Amino acid sequence: MTTTEHPVAHEAALDSLRGWLIVALGVCMLTLIWGTVFTFTVYADRLAATFALTAVQVSSVFSITSAALLAVGGLFGVFAARFTLRPVFALVAVGLAGSIALLQIADSFASVVLAFAVLGTAGGTAFTIIISLAPQWFDDYQGLAMSITMTGVGLGPLVMPQAWLWLFERTSFQTGFAAVVGLTAVFVGASSLVYRRPPGTAQDSDPVNPEWVRRRLSDRRFLSTAVGFPLVFTWFYVLSAHLVDILTANSIGMGVAAAGISIIGGVSVVTRIAGGYVGDRVGLQPTFLASAGLAGVCALVLPFVHSTVFAYAALLGFGIALGPLATLWSPIILTAFGQENATATVGLLNVSTAVFALVAPTGASVLHRVTGGWVVPLVALGIVTILGLGFFYTGTSQARV
Repeated sequence: MTTTEHPVAHEAALDSLRGWLIVALGVCMLTLIWGTVFTFTVYADRLAATFALTAVQVSSVFSITSAALLAVGGLFGVFAARFTLRPVFALVAVGLAGSIALLQIADSFASVVLAFAVLGTAGGTAFTIIISLAPQWFDDYQGLAMSITMTGVGLGPLVMPQAWLWLFERTSFQTGFAAVVGLTAVFVGASSLVYRRPPGTAQDSDPVNPEWVRRRLSDRRFLSTAVGFPLVFTWFYVLSAHLVDILTANSIGMGVAAAGISIIGGVSVVTRIAGGYVGDRVGLQPTFLASAGLAGVCALVLPFVHSTVFAYAALLGFGIALGPLATLWSPIILTAFGQENATATVGLLNVSTAVFALVAPTGASVLHRVTGGWVVPLVALGIVTILGLGFFYTGTSQARV
């Protein structure tokens, strides 16, 4: 099916009720996927006690899961673009169920890693499809629809910690894990009955294969975007790993420091929707770039914040920036590079993001150790964020392939 054969059906599908149903299912799935993987700190001790893991081993489980979600899931998403979405989502549900089964029989560090690697791969594949499909179903409300979809990324870390604690008070780690991941598999399986590309989407005119990947990676504008996109998020990875140390080193109380990421995430839930509303009116790219600039400024001033009031102001600024950054990039990418093979394009960007997400926190830690403080790492972080803004603008302003 192509857009030339069914232009009327394609136009009728945009901004339709089915599109909003896809958005609603996307929110539910992202809440559960993000709430399972990125609340790892809540159940890390229980995981360690259950399987007699060391602190280094537990940390490795999280790193491997995150890498699988972003990199392996992203790569799988690239080639999943060659197929219709129903069987792919059905396989994701099977993968999630498989991770449950693997954890029930796990009796070593290696078997635990395997279970969580399968979880990350399945979750990352679903994530890649969700964020690439939702904007394809909208025209006038593209920014708002994507913003609502991405609230799941903020809601997961907000609501799932309490769910984990409630489960662990009543049952074992394996049973609690099975309940949460099993519910995720149910939502993914149900979504496989609904999720499909809009009628008239040109899916097969340029099939995803090694040649397509080579052409995409040889496009300078796409490479500019692939560098700029993860750079504007580098501050989030660094703060996720070091925010408590940064704030306490600036004489900020432990209570504020410990709540820092939750404050950023909580504010971003609101600004994800607000950012989509603003983006639909003033432009998605200008809203995204302004948010990246705000994040860069906040990173530049953070090392000089020595009072609780200004700490809250910086955290608020990061939260305001994170919402539009997390929600608007996908429709911007699809507008710049086309909706054809959208899942594959997003998958490549997720692979790029995985590299920066793994390197940035370690690089900031090395700079901190070498310079003896957080001023140089955070100033560098602000500069890197603003550089990312420039790369992203260059790539998405001119690209159309």
